[in-house]
Parts: sequence; structure tokens; C-alpha cells
Amino acid sequence: MHLAPLRLALSSLLAASALSTQAAGPEPLRIASWNLGWHVALAEQPNWAAKCGLHYARDEAAGVWKPVAAGTPGATVGWDVRESRAQLQGVDLSVMPPCGVYQGANREGLAVTPGALAARNTRIARLLAETVRPDVIAFQEVSGTAAVREALGAQAGQYEVCSFDGRYKVQRLAFAWRKSLGEGQCELDAGLVLTQLPPAEQLRPALTLTLKRQGQVVRFMTLHLKSGCVTPLDGRGKLDQDQGPKDPCPALQQQIAPLEAAVEKLGQGADHFVVLGDFNRNLWHDAQAVDGAKPMRSDASTDLTTPLPVGVKTQNLYREVFDGKPAATELVALDCAGPGGELCQRAKTEAVGRRDLAPLVANLGCRNPIGLDHFVVSASLTPKLRGAQKISIGAEGQSRAAAPGEQESVLGVSDHCPIVLQLGL
Repeated sequence: MHLAPLRLALSSLLAASALSTQAAGPEPLRIASWNLGWHVALAEQPNWAAKCGLHYARDEAAGVWKPVAAGTPGATVGWDVRESRAQLQGVDLSVMPPCGVYQGANREGLAVTPGALAARNTRIARLLAETVRPDVIAFQEVSGTAAVREALGAQAGQYEVCSFDGRYKVQRLAFAWRKSLGEGQCELDAGLVLTQLPPAEQLRPALTLTLKRQGQVVRFMTLHLKSGCVTPLDGRGKLDQDQGPKDPCPALQQQIAPLEAAVEKLGQGADHFVVLGDFNRNLWHDAQAVDGAKPMRSDASTDLTTPLPVGVKTQNLYREVFDGKPAATELVALDCAGPGGELCQRAKTEAVGRRDLAPLVANLGCRNPIGLDHFVVSASLTPKLRGAQKISIGAEGQSRAAAPGEQESVLGVSDHCPIVLQLGL
């Protein structure tokens, strides 16, 4: 068997297609995805504040911050513990966010109060209603149905919502779709959790939504894969290497086989499908087979259409999973228009550094502007593509301490920007 030809949808072609079809048929369906960054419901704030409002001192021997009395030498309020990936005794990240999610301009921790959290919801809802305008949206890093409905704000009544409240960890997935699209069916795929790992190391499942549109069945699957193994070009993200206990790539490698199994089920009984979300992987580097992501396996095989044998590692997530069998797929180019937009093209073959990314970060407003969030669509949708883009969140992505005269700090809406795909369905 041979690897199916890889077809990359260029934004210029999508724009031309949009112009040629604009006058015909109904308005394109707007499909969106947005990682909301540890987004929880208002009802969950009191427990978060109760833990992070305590004072902590670092136990150097144990490497853990332990609760102490206020005024203890070296004590720090939980909100302001600045150590990367700090472990705070009593703070269980499977059920609540870290204390230091929101930081001001000087990296000072910002307390999450009910008022600040409600104001953040209002700003998210405004972006969704005015800019994203989704017909179907996949969320990552939300705690469940209530958190999504609060993010939708006044428009929540227009949407159906599904998630998996109370199961797995607090960084959950969810879908919201307009009620006008009809009843949807949501299903959980737990293969990506990797239950063979210790509970603290287990990951997030996949969530699928099936809808009927004009007599056709369309299936969506949202993902939030293991973070940290983004690209081999940064010197760290080689899928087939293991650099020790803190290396994230071995866990992502283990997600490949269950992810491929989940993708292969998407087309069963469906006319079209879309895989979307936070892949935590620069799929363009895999698609272009950059150095360190060649289409090959540790057993020297280069035929990625065959099942990945147990114990064999692959260099390339995209070509391994979306291998054309049983259904051809297409990685969709996202248009990053405006200042810094040319970096979207460079980022397909380069590891663009933070300094070079500054214009794009400033334009879009999100700290993670490229290389993580993607759409992959079934080849059946190729003629129906009408455009795809990153949505700027501007200053809304920034957190800051309360200015003089203000009662609350401002909590940034996310470190990710929404992405939107338009389909002529």
C-alpha cells in the first residue's frame, strides 16, 4: 500500500473558492474551536479561592509548597506563587486550576474573585457573539456544561451543549451547536486517556458530535492532546525520543494509536467529518516532513498506512494518523491576516521563536498564536471549504491588575485564539 497524497488547503485557494460560491446557496456553516485556558464555572470559584488564598512556604526537601500561617518568613499567597509548575499541597489540578493561571504585567499573581471571573465571562461571550459567531464550536479546557453556558452568556439559550461533567480531569472538552441545527449525538472516546499510566499522568479523552445537515451526516471530533511535544525543530519535540521522566513526547507517542483508531471510526455512517481542537503539535511540520518528523518508524518501515505495531515508534503524528486509510483527509490552512500574518506561512516549515512571533502575538492577542490549534477535514469536504482563519482577541487576551479606581483585576480570556472554518453545507 502507498501513502495517500497529502493535500494542503492554501488560504488563497479558499478565498477564491469563497468568492466563486458567495452568491450561491445558504450562508456557510461556521465551525469554531477555542481553548479557553482552565475555564471553570462560577460555582467552582469558592473552592479555588479557598485554596489559593492561603499562605504557602516552600519545603525545599520535598519540593512542595505547604500551607503556613500568614506572616511566616518566606510565605507567599497561593495566587502569587511564581514557580513554574509549582506543587501546592492541597491543590489538586485534576479538580481545579493552578493558582497562578492569571498574572499581571510584572508576573504578579492575580486573585480570581467572583466579580473578575464574571467579567471575564462577559468578555468571552461578547467575542463569541460578535466575532466568532459559531454555528458549531468545540471548546477545550472547560470544566463542563455550566462553564460553557456561562461563556456563551446571553446567547446560551440558542445553543445545545454537551460535555462530560465530573468525569476525568477538570480540563474537559465540550461542544455547543445552534439549536436550529437539530438534535446532536455526543460520544466520549476514552482511548486517548492512556489508563495504563498512573492517574496523575493520564490525559484527556476525545469527544465527538454527530449532526444531520441537509440530509447528510456530519461528525466532529474535538481533541486536546498531550502538551509540550510541539515540534522536533525546537530541539525537544521528537516523538520517537525519550529524554527522561519530564519528557512529554513519550505520552504523545502513546496517544497516536488510539487517536488513529478514533479517526478511522469517524467516517462510519457519516458523509463528512472534521477533527478540530488543540493538537499541541505543529501538524504543518509533520505534514511537511521536516527534519525529525520524517514519515518513518523505529522498525525502519515507511508505510504508515499499516497499523502501528505495539512497541514501535513513529516520527510523524500527522501522517501516521491521517494516512488516507480508510478515508483521505486534508489539513486546512488557517489565514492569519494583518501585521505578522506572513509568520503563519513561515511557521509551516520553521520553528519561529518568541521574539519573531511578537508581531503576530500583538496582532492576534494570544500567547499561543500558531502551531497548536488545527482543523483536519475529510476529503469529501474539500469542495465545500469556504475559508479558515484565526480570530484576533486583541487586548482581551491580557491579564492585568486593577487600575486606580477599579474594583477588580482583569483576567485574560485565553492564551489561545479561536479558529473558525467556513463550510458550504
